[in-house]
Amino acid sequence: MPKDEIFWNPYRLIPVRTEIERKSPLTDEKFAGQSGFIHCTIENLTPLFIGGNRYNKQLFLTRNDRSVIPGTSLKGMLRSLAEVVGGGCNITDAKGNYSSENMPCKHANRLCIACRMFGMMERGSGAKVHKGNISVGDALVREERPAIQPLEVLLSSCGTRHEPFYRTPATGRLDGNARKFYFHQPRRTDSVPAVPQNLKARAWAINALIPGHHFDFEIQFSNLKKEELELLAYVLDLEEMVHVETSEDKLKSSGPLRHKIGNAKPLGLGSCHLKVKKVIYHATASERFAALDGKADNVYEGNALKNELTELKKRLVNDNSETMQQLRKIMVWDENDLRDFKYPDYHWFKNPANSNKILKEI
Repeated sequence: MPKDEIFWNPYRLIPVRTEIERKSPLTDEKFAGQSGFIHCTIENLTPLFIGGNRYNKQLFLTRNDRSVIPGTSLKGMLRSLAEVVGGGCNITDAKGNYSSENMPCKHANRLCIACRMFGMMERGSGAKVHKGNISVGDALVREERPAIQPLEVLLSSCGTRHEPFYRTPATGRLDGNARKFYFHQPRRTDSVPAVPQNLKARAWAINALIPGHHFDFEIQFSNLKKEELELLAYVLDLEEMVHVETSEDKLKSSGPLRHKIGNAKPLGLGSCHLKVKKVIYHATASERFAALDGKADNVYEGNALKNELTELKKRLVNDNSETMQQLRKIMVWDENDLRDFKYPDYHWFKNPANSNKILKEI
């Protein structure tokens, strides 16, 4: 929401942590830390669109005639969240807007927690690569006949980039100490904002999936240290109930935290509920390989899984830093949220009176 307006911009900038701890990663040959598999499912709460079919990008992406969310998209979603929650570097900012504190990791043997977990590549000749300790598989739709909803959307930015909207709230500068996240729009379960008449030539007619579809996928992890496993558990299994209040207008919201993925997130698409269904821990290397009969894996399901995730997430759930407070205000899924989310129109940007207006604090 710009100052003095009643509508809300679809996004906010969340302040990042100021201290980044860089360490050597545990690579595959170390046989240390925790390794195993996590089985997950993801259900879309609002229309979902993943574009990219080779011959028609306005169709939902498919593999072998089944709708799919690529593992790369899921990994990107989880990494972006892990960078903010865990204190990672700003490796994804293509414009180079980062401070000295959150500069991208440069050396494969000295990495932030996100680069250790999700991977990193050095620059220049002789560059080394750390492939990361987490692998995310594709998520395939469970329903045999996915239900399609045609929508007319603008998938590219058609407005003016308003520099004051992108300043870090705490510093008032473009210093890269904040990350962009999109609000959920619970009212958008069957619609998107209407495309202005003068922009219809740039609109796409996409085939989105209606809410209520389920996708199954698997994560493989190896040699995760305790703090890395805790972070992975949190970014997968977000908090189930938060109570938040915005700073300036005292708007209260309550509900679980939910993910967003795919195209047209500013229009309300892509809100999802990710559930962890099973966690499998491999036995230690000495137990697995020293004995001829091996040792059974430790499998967590049902109440045992719930207790395990609760324990792993405890430190971050109890974290009330500014970063986490702002993140909760953005990611809360409140079905009673009646806010009007949209971008200012062309005339708003062209009005000199708005040239230095910033977004309201949340």
